[in-house]
Amino acid sequence: MLLWTLPQQIIGFIGFLIFRKGYVFTYRRARIIEVPNRYGSVSLGNFIFVNDSRNLELIKHEYGHTRQSYRLGWLYLLVIGLPSIIWAAFFEGFRAKYGISYYAFYTERWANVLGGAKL
Repeated sequence: MLLWTLPQQIIGFIGFLIFRKGYVFTYRRARIIEVPNRYGSVSLGNFIFVNDSRNLELIKHEYGHTRQSYRLGWLYLLVIGLPSIIWAAFFEGFRAKYGISYYAFYTERWANVLGGAKL
């Protein structure tokens, strides 16, 4: 599994080394790292960086991204990561204008299903 998800595992591990002094715990097969930010959360292999470690639905959602990573392997960053970042960073106004949930986008909806989140 490690070689199949190697690119995101390497990036996630580097992030872990940077933020490991924060609150860290394990959820299923993933390491949850709480990071102080206002931008949201991200999953990179077995490393999940969240801005609110008390939000179980958020953790389930991000774990769904981890499961996407397991399924897609090296393609995860192109098929899920990049579109998800673009959706989060550049379409906030579009979502607000048309009343579209952040979780309606295919990457986020699929993560909710895989992680069992009700977002």
